Amino acid sequence: MFRRFAKLTLSLCVSLSDRLGMSRPGQGVVLYYHAVPAPARKRFAEQMDILAESAQPWSLDRSLPRADRWVGISFDDAYVSVLENAVPELEKHRLPFTIFVPTGCLGRRPCWVRSPDHPFWNERVMSADQLRILARLPGVTLGSHTVTHPRLTRLGPEDLKRELSDSKVALEDLIQRPVELLSFPHGDWNETVLRTAEAIGYRRFFGIEPACLNGGPLPPVVGRVAVEPTDSPLEFRMKVRGCYRWAVKRRHPTPCS
Repeated sequence: MFRRFAKLTLSLCVSLSDRLGMSRPGQGVVLYYHAVPAPARKRFAEQMDILAESAQPWSLDRSLPRADRWVGISFDDAYVSVLENAVPELEKHRLPFTIFVPTGCLGRRPCWVRSPDHPFWNERVMSADQLRILARLPGVTLGSHTVTHPRLTRLGPEDLKRELSDSKVALEDLIQRPVELLSFPHGDWNETVLRTAEAIGYRRFFGIEPACLNGGPLPPVVGRVAVEPTDSPLEFRMKVRGCYRWAVKRRHPTPCS
């Protein structure tokens, strides 16, 4: 709780700096969620109310919108709880969103979660049939999250190609449309991973470093802001405004400048 309060305090300082013209706030962010369990559905719906009122939605496979403030919505891991509790609220608000799918675990518990103490231990990845139905909805984009959700920088060349290529092919066979978006599991990537993914045919890449974008050309890997459905309204507003961008740690950050 203390760490959460400290992060919010720093983000409020960034917000104040933006308002005083001491820094450039940028125009948009990409949010990413994981699970949206049933008890959190009401809070998630309230977040979508805030988002619909405060920003222009951006579909991650499109060009950036011309708007004073915009936001993209994404979900890593394709959990069933997202289908059951988040998708109805997103449809209600007519908000586009992207789900990044680990194709090796369809219809099963996430294979990379190995401890019963993990918060997503009881989650299940959507099945092939669920994904087919989801892909037909307006405003839905499916992207790859590899096959088995590994740390890609730790793989050899052949395993790396297999994780990236097999997941792309499996999803394209499933939904009968091109899959060109890739979210790196654990936010783990380097230049070798990026070049390999480009050669396989992906055209847009997403990490997990909080960043805001200024409407110019997208960076090679688009940073995203982590959001929980249990975030308070103030926390959520600060994240939508890009005020958590101070937390970038990565060697290849994409913060506002």
